[in-house]
Amino acid sequence: MTAPDSHVPQIASQRAPPRPRVRPPPLTKYSTPGVEDCAWSSLDFMLGAGMVIIQQHTHKIVVVFETREGYWFFPRGRKDIGESLEKAALREAYEESGYRAQFLPLMNPTRQPPVPGASEQSMILNTEPIYMTITASQPSRTRAGQLRDLGREYLTTWYVGQIPEDAVAETGTGMPDEQNYQSHLLSFEEAFEKVWGSERRALRYAWQVYCWTYQHFHPQDATQQSSQSEATDQIPFESLEVSEPAI
Repeated sequence: MTAPDSHVPQIASQRAPPRPRVRPPPLTKYSTPGVEDCAWSSLDFMLGAGMVIIQQHTHKIVVVFETREGYWFFPRGRKDIGESLEKAALREAYEESGYRAQFLPLMNPTRQPPVPGASEQSMILNTEPIYMTITASQPSRTRAGQLRDLGREYLTTWYVGQIPEDAVAETGTGMPDEQNYQSHLLSFEEAFEKVWGSERRALRYAWQVYCWTYQHFHPQDATQQSSQSEATDQIPFESLEVSEPAI
């Protein structure tokens, strides 16, 4: 058996005419503008998973505190080779928060198609990803100052998880450099105040979908509120009694 030809032809780059630099609008009020078509090899991207964990009985959110550096975050991290994103999300949730979380089915308006033959009613709840973030790392250099690489893209897929009322966070579940993590159950407002960057966007959207789902199945608990604002993207988020800090 002969070895495969390792020669790969170069893809000629076609120089497109310059276009005016106009910042596009956000895709929706919960997202940033879309990105241009792009293509990355496995050398240039990392896949990760994160989870916003909600305790339904208290409507509290699990936020992890890094005691050494003094910052707050949601459990997330890179997936292992051969590991699915769903398993990575559950593993990272356990390792970094100490909670054995499970996926929380929500009325998540996903763009994924339903299972063939399934009725729309049967697919009203799903545990599909709730959010996607892309973080670009900066170019790195050796100690001698030589350029090592031009950076890479970190794609994080976010899910919503749940823990029961009597859940207790275990200790010592993380990696050696994660033993200084502490988990806290915070209200939405407190959690929004603690986290930063794209995690705020992921939290705000996850909370909106969670509240929308809760009020759909518990209409007797919904507060009386007039819907004076217009709906966005055919989703009645504005009718929810939800604090919505500006980003």
